[in-house]
Amino acid sequence: MAKIKIFDSEMHLMNKIWDNGTIKAIDLANWATENLGWKKNTTYTILKKLIDKQAISRNEPGFVVAPLVTREEIAFDETNFLIEKMFGGNMKLFLTSLVSSQNLKAEDIEELKKIIERNDI
Repeated sequence: MAKIKIFDSEMHLMNKIWDNGTIKAIDLANWATENLGWKKNTTYTILKKLIDKQAISRNEPGFVVAPLVTREEIAFDETNFLIEKMFGGNMKLFLTSLVSSQNLKAEDIEELKKIIERNDI
């Protein structure tokens, strides 16, 4: 499947869709109005974008949406977009930046070493 770029506004709706599995668009619009201060049209515009990206499906009757991608798939894609954008795709620079900015415990470091060795990074 092609990589999907999900923007922050879209991520609000995706999280709600993932949490519910399937949900009516009107329920999403009401939730977004209450929790995000969005107008109904804003929610429907963002849903249209997510449908066009094939991140969600639209089912009738009742304009019910369902996820076509998992949180994990989007997290993977978003991580790769970040590594490409911020580190020129250089995994070593990314890992160095990540590890040097954290207070890692010895067991965390050992686990990371095993992951790196397993994945031949």
